[in-house]
Amino acid sequence: MNKNTSLDKAQQILQQLREDFLKELPERCDIIEDGILSLGNDAGGEHFQRLYREVHSLKGSAGTHGIPAISTICHQLEDGLTAAQETTTPAPERIDLYLRYLDLIHRCIEIARERHGNYAEIDQALEDIRRHGSAHRLSGLIVENSPAMTALYQGALEGQPVQLAVEQDGMVALNRLLRERFDLLIMGAETRTLNGIGVLYALRAANGINRHIRVILVSSSQRQGFAPKLGPDVLVPRGPQMVPSLTRAVEKIVRQARD
Repeated sequence: MNKNTSLDKAQQILQQLREDFLKELPERCDIIEDGILSLGNDAGGEHFQRLYREVHSLKGSAGTHGIPAISTICHQLEDGLTAAQETTTPAPERIDLYLRYLDLIHRCIEIARERHGNYAEIDQALEDIRRHGSAHRLSGLIVENSPAMTALYQGALEGQPVQLAVEQDGMVALNRLLRERFDLLIMGAETRTLNGIGVLYALRAANGINRHIRVILVSSSQRQGFAPKLGPDVLVPRGPQMVPSLTRAVEKIVRQARD
């Protein structure tokens, strides 16, 4: 068997796996819908945990089968589910938001089945949801290996009008930053797979939707040599003054966003 024949066979296998995935997607969406409708006012109970696992599983499967738009939707749905555990937003309003994300997944299925499907409308719809859901809040992403450090960051931002998502892996965070719009990025210098400086350089160089995002880098070293125009907006030192320094930096960014 020559190289081209092997490549063709591999492509056929991948295509068949993708088609099988698309066939099972409506049933998986039905399971997610049942989970959403079963939430009621219990954001942290058994129904929530089962729903979160289903969404998380679909996020990974969609990426594996070459439909990153569904992964992006699932990312934002996960963020919404996590935020629901920390808010008093009425359950019907949360459920309506979750169902909007599910509608977008159904639309992705239709687009994926088209020969030349275009997912631009999905990106626009997600941006519309973000604007509507946080009209008076900024959208922030924390990228940090350590759960303890993440908790400190979140504590520093408590009371600030910033809706936060969290990632531990630098490469995963970069993929999100290339597809989803954020107003603020807070990173540790050392993150899994791709460190914070690598994420920052790649993000600035990509010329994407978050190229000019305000970036706060938290590092134990204050002698970083950043390339021109690629460095963070604020470099916060780890140590006793980290939390107040981070709080001041975020407060300044929030004020500038409101002006």
